[in-house]
Amino acid sequence: MQPAQFVAARRERWERLEALLRSVGKGARRASGDDLLELGRLYRTVSSDYAIARRDFPRDRVVDYLNNLLARAHPVVYRRPPADVGATGRFFRYGFPAAYRSAGAYTAIAFALFAVAALISALLVALRPSLADVLLPGTAQSLRAVMAHHHLWVKSATSNHSVAANFIMLNNIQVAFFAFAGGLLLGLGTVYIMVQNGIMFGAIAALVAQYRLSTPFWAFVVPHGVIELSVIFMAGGAGLMMGDAVLRPGLLRRRDAVARAGRRAIDLVFGAVPLLMIAGTVEAFFSPSDAPAPLKFTFAAVAGTLLYAYLLLSRPAPTIESPASA
Repeated sequence: MQPAQFVAARRERWERLEALLRSVGKGARRASGDDLLELGRLYRTVSSDYAIARRDFPRDRVVDYLNNLLARAHPVVYRRPPADVGATGRFFRYGFPAAYRSAGAYTAIAFALFAVAALISALLVALRPSLADVLLPGTAQSLRAVMAHHHLWVKSATSNHSVAANFIMLNNIQVAFFAFAGGLLLGLGTVYIMVQNGIMFGAIAALVAQYRLSTPFWAFVVPHGVIELSVIFMAGGAGLMMGDAVLRPGLLRRRDAVARAGRRAIDLVFGAVPLLMIAGTVEAFFSPSDAPAPLKFTFAAVAGTLLYAYLLLSRPAPTIESPASA
């Protein structure tokens, strides 16, 4: 068959596909169901024509014409559905808690890295206070200068609450992102972030204890920390999950294993963003306030209970199959 004969035999359906694209392109809602079905059928048929043209007439201009026609049709045929607000609600109600539970082992490892680093750091500073200058370079001396007057630094740090809230939210999101992204470096970046933050936390806690300011320090930390640190551990778990997929892809190809782990990890990170915003707001407004320490500890206990009840217990109701449907 010659190119002219090939074109003549198929021109009519190509022109029909062009007409449908002009009609449907004005809005899928205006098109009839029959038009949409015909559009899909013609797209598949013209795709077959394009494959034949590439095989039999690779240098003929009909190949470029069909390629352009299909390129215009593809986004119309495979148009993404409109955003489903209900799907977002279902994700935060059930999907995010399920993602957290599925990554529980990795999150526990991230917590262990942080906790062990914090404990060792605190013990070192408690036994030898001068080590605080090594573990908190450029920071320990500034903290000592403030605590020498028997008060913490948190008041001045959050005097402008709205600015502080924005800064804290962005900082928390940045730490969570680095903990997550560090998983691509075989998980080593995530391990570094967890250990580094644990060292800083433990050293500061021990330094504060030397000035007998532990009660106001923990009263400041726990109201937001119960949420903030939980999210950091989630992000660390997501990063470790990514690193594990790189190191141990199992029966999957490495890129497929990483893509699969990445989808689960992104669910965790995406779902954690509102929690970080809540933690940042609490840290800027309530944690440094003059509220009594017992009230702050009670707030932390309630916040932690609600958070983990949500993460561990939120499941969709089981579907009970009726005898008739069975």
